[in-house]
Amino acid sequence: MTRAGKALSVVVVTTLGLWGCSQVSSGDSAERIRQLENECKVLKDDYRSVAGARDRLKEQVKEMEGERSQLQKDLEGQEALAKERQALVKERDDLAQQVSARTTERDALQGQFDQVRKGLRSLLGQTEAAIGSPPTPAVSAASAAPGGKS
Repeated sequence: MTRAGKALSVVVVTTLGLWGCSQVSSGDSAERIRQLENECKVLKDDYRSVAGARDRLKEQVKEMEGERSQLQKDLEGQEALAKERQALVKERDDLAQQVSARTTERDALQGQFDQVRKGLRSLLGQTEAAIGSPPTPAVSAASAAPGGKS
């Protein structure tokens, strides 16, 4: 083939190719365009709903973070109160021990006082017996007190 023949065959093949491509049925492409537009609308609607859900969730996260910080503050306050309560309980227990110790000391001293008093009465009785005078009852402030407690 000559050069002119080759060029002619290239021109014919190109022309037929262009003619074939332009022969796409216009009804099919219009339908395809409508279908793609509908899909685009659906995707836009989906995007809007997802964006709205995202915004609502962000708000909920902010609210929950606020609640969390408030609960953290409450927890710290409760922990401080618990520590203070433990200190007060320890102080109360220490004071109860001191009261018990003082009560024991008081009871021991009361017993010693009663023994000294009995000893003095005994000595007074012996002294009066040795003198030979009748014993006169000694009036003390403790025996004159109401209720007869000494």
